[in-house]
Amino acid sequence: MDLKMLLNKEQYEAVLQVKGPLLILAGAGSGKTRVLTYRISHMIKDLNIYPSKVLAITFTNKAAGEMKDRVRDLVGNQVDNMWVSTFHSSCVRILRREIDKLGYNKNFAIYDSYDQKILIKQCMEELNINDKDITDREIINKIGEQKDNLISADRYKKENENNFRLNKIADAYILYQKKLKSNNALDFDDLIYKTVELFKKNEEVLEFYQRKFEYIMVDEYQDSATRCVVKSYAA
Repeated sequence: MDLKMLLNKEQYEAVLQVKGPLLILAGAGSGKTRVLTYRISHMIKDLNIYPSKVLAITFTNKAAGEMKDRVRDLVGNQVDNMWVSTFHSSCVRILRREIDKLGYNKNFAIYDSYDQKILIKQCMEELNINDKDITDREIINKIGEQKDNLISADRYKKENENNFRLNKIADAYILYQKKLKSNNALDFDDLIYKTVELFKKNEEVLEFYQRKFEYIMVDEYQDSATRCVVKSYAA
C-alpha cells in the first residue's frame, strides 16, 4: 500500500508520526478519521505493533462502528484485537472489570434518564425540596455539569455552603450519589467520572491500562472529562 498515493502531504506526515503526542486541527470532512485509520494500519502492518496495544476512540456508536469497519478494510480481522469504541463504551468495559475497587459490584446497573429522574425525586422528597422552588431537571442538569467537570458531591457542597439554592442542590447531589451506590448503579455521567476516579485512587489499575494501551487515538478531543481520561492513560 503506497500511502503517498492515498494521502496528501499533511495526512501522510501525520500517519507516519507514531511516537509521542500528535494533535491534528482540521475542519469537518478534511480527512481526520482517514488519517487515524491509515495510521492504525501503518502501525500494525508496517511497524508490527500489536493491535491490542492500540485504543481508538470516537464519540458515537455509529462513528465507532464505521471506524472499525474502515480499519477492518485495511488490517482485516486484526481489528478484533483492538479497542475501537466510544469513550463511554470503553469506560463501561473498564468498570465492569475494576469497579469493585470503588466499592461497587461488577454487575452494576446503568440508569437511564427515567431512572435518574425517579431517584432525584426521591431525594427531593427526603430533603423537603419543593419542585416549585428547584425543579428536578435543574438538579439533574447541575449534577451532570459537576460530573462533567469531575467535581464530587462533597466538593460541590463545600464550594457552595454560603449559597442557599446551590447548597440545597449539593445536598441532593450527595444523597443521590449515596442512593446510586446503595442500588449498585451508575448514571450515564458516572461512566467517565468513575473511571477517572478509579485511575486516581488505584495506581495499580492505572498502570495496567497505561501498559496495555501504548497508542491512544481520539477522533475528537473537546470534552474536558474526556481529556482527563486521556491524560490518565497517557501519563
